[in-house]
Amino acid sequence: MNASVRLLIVDDEVAQMRALCDTLGLEGYQTQGFSSAREALDALQPAAFDLLLTDLMMPEMDGISLINAAAQIDPLLGRSS
Repeated sequence: MNASVRLLIVDDEVAQMRALCDTLGLEGYQTQGFSSAREALDALQPAAFDLLLTDLMMPEMDGISLINAAAQIDPLLGRSS
């Protein structure tokens, strides 16, 4: 069941981020979206999210840097249990 899967969605284009949150929410996922990588990192806590979906090209921090920073906060993010 998707209801227990928590997704962190980051895209600097707000419409894209909201569309992903809405679409995945309709599929039963719990979503939280941010248009800023920094705000997403501030919201990230160990075990708070199961998966991070991010845009690769963003102005303040690219997606790869965001993934690396997120892994420092929650090393299990995106890994199977």
